[in-house]
Parts: sequence; C-alpha cells; structure tokens
Amino acid sequence: MRLPRGVFPPGWFQFCLRTWLSVVLALATAFWLQLSSPGSAAVTVMILAQPLRGQVLSKAVYRLVGTFVGAFVALFLTACFNQERGVLLGGVGLWLAFCTIVGTLEKDFRAYAAMLSGYTVAIVAISCIDSPQNAFDVTINRVSAIVVGIAATAAVNDFFGSPTAWEKLAANLNRTASMVRRIAQEAIAGHGIPDEAACAGLAGEIIALTTQVSYAKTELPDANIRLAGARSAMVALLEMLSCSRAIAYVLRGGEISGPVLNHIRTAYGDGTPTTTTRQAVRDLEDLAREAHATEGGRGPTLDEAWLIERSMALLSDTRWAVDGIDAFENGRRARTTAPDLKIEQHQDVIAGLLAGLRTLVGFSVAAGLCIISNIPSTFTALSQVAIILTLAATTYNARGYGMGALIGTPLAIAVAAVLNFAVLPHGADMPFLAMAIIPVIFGGCLLMMNPKTATVGFNAGVFFFVILGIANEQNYEPAGFIDRNVLYLFSAIVIFIALVLLLPPSANKRRFRVAITIGHDLRKQFEGQGEQAGSALISRHYHRLCRILEWNSYLPSNAAKTRVFTRLSSLDELNVELARARRHLQRAATIPAIRADAEAAYRSTVIYNIDAALYRMRHKARLLLDHSVDLPHGQMATALAAVSAMVGAIRLLEHNRSAIHLYDLLPVPDQRWKAF
Repeated sequence: MRLPRGVFPPGWFQFCLRTWLSVVLALATAFWLQLSSPGSAAVTVMILAQPLRGQVLSKAVYRLVGTFVGAFVALFLTACFNQERGVLLGGVGLWLAFCTIVGTLEKDFRAYAAMLSGYTVAIVAISCIDSPQNAFDVTINRVSAIVVGIAATAAVNDFFGSPTAWEKLAANLNRTASMVRRIAQEAIAGHGIPDEAACAGLAGEIIALTTQVSYAKTELPDANIRLAGARSAMVALLEMLSCSRAIAYVLRGGEISGPVLNHIRTAYGDGTPTTTTRQAVRDLEDLAREAHATEGGRGPTLDEAWLIERSMALLSDTRWAVDGIDAFENGRRARTTAPDLKIEQHQDVIAGLLAGLRTLVGFSVAAGLCIISNIPSTFTALSQVAIILTLAATTYNARGYGMGALIGTPLAIAVAAVLNFAVLPHGADMPFLAMAIIPVIFGGCLLMMNPKTATVGFNAGVFFFVILGIANEQNYEPAGFIDRNVLYLFSAIVIFIALVLLLPPSANKRRFRVAITIGHDLRKQFEGQGEQAGSALISRHYHRLCRILEWNSYLPSNAAKTRVFTRLSSLDELNVELARARRHLQRAATIPAIRADAEAAYRSTVIYNIDAALYRMRHKARLLLDHSVDLPHGQMATALAAVSAMVGAIRLLEHNRSAIHLYDLLPVPDQRWKAF
C-alpha cells in the first residue's frame, strides 16, 4: 500500500526523525544545564528544521548572528528607557519596522537574520518591561538556549548524514542546463521555442539557484572554487536563453540566406561544445566576411549579422555553462568562465517600506491594547505578535501567515492541553517526554513540508513548546495554563487583523511598481545614461519578469494580464539591448579602423524621436558592418556584437513604438539634441 504522495512527500520520515531527535537532544541538554527556559531550545530546533544539511547550517549561522545583534539592541533599549514603558515599546516598534524593511529587501537566510534581530529585541525587552534589572539574565538564558538548539540540530544532522544542498544544486544545474540547451537547439533548427512566460519561468528557476548556492557554501571545503563555477554556469544559462530567443525571432522573419543558415547550424551541431569551440567562432567571423551579397554588392544583411553574432555568443555561453558545471561537480577551476558573475534581483523598496509600516502599526495597536488593559502578563502576547508580524513580511502571502496564526495557535493550544493534562502527569522523566512529543513533532514537520499548510505547521509546531510552557518544574494547574494561552489566542487574533486587514499586499500594485521601474530604466537608457550591460542587468531583467508572473498568478485569469506581461517583457528587453549595444560600441570605438563609425553609432542610440532614431541606427549599423568585414579575428567579433545589439534594439523599438508613445517613455531633448 502506497502512502499518499501529497501528504507524505519524499524524505518525510527521515526529516521528521532528525527533527525529533534534535528536539530531544536540545531539551535534555537544556534541562541538564538548568536553563530557565528550556523550551526555547526546542523552539530553536523547530525553527531551524530544514530538509537539507546546508539549509540547517546556513540558517543556524544567521540565527546566531541575528540573536546576538538583537540581544545587544534589547539591552541598549532597556538600559536607556527602563523607566518609560511607552518610549521603550516605541523604540522596539521602530526597530521591528527597520528590521522588517531590511529583511524584505534581503533574501535567503540573511532576511531571516534581519527579522530575528528584530523580534529578539521584542522578546527580551518586553519580557523585562516590568523588571528591567533582569534583562541581562534573560538575554544570557535566551542566547544559551539558542546555542543549545543550534548545536543539537547540527550534531544530529551531521551524525545521520542529512541530504546535502550541494548535491541538490548540482542536480538542478544539470536539469536547467539540459532544458536551456534544448531550447537553443530548437531555436537554431528554426523550430518553435517556449513563449516569453515559459522562458522567464525557466530563468527564474536559474536565478533561484542562488539560494541553494548560499546553502552549499556551508557544506563545501573548497566552496570558493566550486561555487564560482556554479555562478558562471548560471550566468551562461541566462545568456543562452537570451541568445536563443533572439535567434528564434530573427529566423521567423529575418532576411537570412540559405548558405548562412546552413553554416550556422553546422557550426552549432547538436549543442555539445567541443575543444574546437574557439575555431567555430572564428569560422562564423569568416562567414560574416563571405556572407551572401545583395544585388547592390553589399555585405551580409543586418539580420544575418544579428544571427551570426548571436550564434557566436551561444557557442561561447554553452562552453561556459558546461565548464562551470564541471568545475562545481569536480572541485576544480573552470577551464573557461563567464566574464561577469553578478546575479542580482529586482528590489521593490516600496513593498519593503509598506511591510515595515504594517509591522509598526500592527505592533503599536497590540502594544496599545496591552497598555490600556493594564494587565502585566498581556505583554507575553506582544512578543508573539512581534515574531509573526516580522516573519510574515518576507512573503507576499501575508494573508496565509495571518490564517496560519489563527488556525495554528488554537491547534497548538489544544494539543498542548492534551499533553499537559492527560499525558505528562503519568511520567516525569526525559525518555517519557521524548516519546510523548513524537506525534507533535512529526505532525508539525509534515504540515511544514506541505506548502498549503506550511504556515499552520509553523505556528503550531514552532510555538508548541512555548504554549506548553515546558520548564524544569512543569506546572499542571489549569488556571495558569488557561491564563497563559488566552493571551496567545489574543495575539493570534491581533496577528490575523494586522496581516489580513491592515495594508494587505496588492498584486496589482506590485506589478504596477515593476512596470514603473521598467519605464524609468528605459527612459534613462534612451537618454544614454542607463545601466551598463552585463550579467547583473540580464539577471535583474529576468527576475522582474518572474515577479510579474508571480503577481499575475494572484490576479483573475484573463488575456489582459498576458498582454501586460508580454509588453513589459518586450520593453525591458529593449532596455537590455540598448545597454548591450552601447557596451559593444564602446569597445568597437577602441579599434582605430572603425572608431569614427562606432562613435557615430553610439550617438545614434540616444533616442528622443523614434522615427529619427530608427533611421539613424539602421544607417550607422550598416556603415559599421560594411567597414568591419575586413577586420582581423577578435576585432571582427567586437564589431559584429555592436551591430547585432543595434539590430536587436531596432527590432524591439519598432515593435514597441506605440507603447512607448502611449506610456510617454521618451525623454524631452535638451537644446543640444534638438540642434542635432
């Protein structure tokens, strides 16, 4: 009989078992050390619970850093404002908002460290709000419990050999590389390739591998060499996607002669790079010299130059991808690497500021209710509010976190009640406790492994030990249990209101902000002041498209959102092509034989009027191509790259003419350009 795959994902039992053993080891150590809050060690283990070893180690490191930073700030605020409850809570709220903003703009476990440094302040400062003289002792106990939890998790994962992140990274690199090579083969063959959305999705998978790179860094002794190869391969795969899409576009409607096309397909072969890749590139340079001449006796057409150069780039990118993956898998320096290894992501600063404001307002409302009630113990619930509000800021699905708190907290309270009053009174030793919490740990881990129930599992599993109130001397009084957990129910309601009803994230507005950024960058590019071309620009271009696809998934399904995505993709690609044209034209301007042509072509890429720009760019690209066919190898490739990028920009400029006018993206020329 097979277990349902949706409920029991691959590796679930090993993951649950490792987590349970880590919790047991952490609790046993905390009890042995007589820490005042042994449950914090178990909470640390549940927060660190990750399927892969590198994830655990990376999260542990950042958790430790975030805890130390938060502890220092908590002691500072308590020392400065120990007599002013309102001012102290205001300082905690501002710190939470700041950490939320930083965490929203960061990624991976760096974001988690920022959030942790925020709510650590809340936990320490709020728990000592009526007894500031105990702040140092509380801080020491919290840090000690966290260190115990981290050590227990690391020991168990090392002993049992949990799956490694670097092996998963290698598998994903090979999988995405295979998909990209298949797209390149289809493009060269003139067959259909996936649409913009599918290519953007694949590019998003490649960019997402940067997270696995950060995990693998903690596992590999020679991480610098291996991960440099991985990044080179990732950059090359993104470039291959761009080349493939350009090749497919020009083959659909460009002026390409049969001999040129046959030579290119022969040079590319089956897409497997060989030791003769450099020679193949030189052969394509020669092809540009010998290309089919038009009736006027001129050299290759602009479309042929575009196709030849993109094919040359595809050959080089394929070589870099293969060498990079080989270097990562075998731990040696790559034979060839991409010239630029920066992979950057789109930053939504407004979303970060809104998340910080939501955290500040939600915390302030909860703090105000606590002050108005004048019940000292209500501040315990305020710590819970601070934790969930900051952690929820790292995801778009704030509503999911709110629902997770509203469902997960009562679930944890119900389970804790059963354990505290029906099970634990029958045994008082550590082995009995270890056996009693098996269903809780396994159930929480299974919920966290399922994306649909992850937030419920996080709230129920992580905070179970806090709700249970586990201590060196367990309290079995119903009144104390009820009083404590009524406050946690109160915090769950406040969290739900803050995350679901207060400034909820809007997919439409986020998509609009991406569009505004694309328009701003494109206008700067039209003025000749845009960002330089390189892997950072390419990766950010694809990451923007992935963000738009993500926001689209939250909107009603219709043709309009598909058209919006296609238009924004094309406009941002125009930004990339103009940047690429300027980079290669600057390089071409260093070649004496074509310096004047390259400088004139560079000036033509400054755009204030589309019709005039199209005329100048075609004319200058034609001149540059005609004057560069006799250049030696290497220099010819530089000139071809410049011409190719100009042709790509021309095609995109023609395609987006109406949208550029509609959205008023053209800059206003100054007097110098009016005269020109």
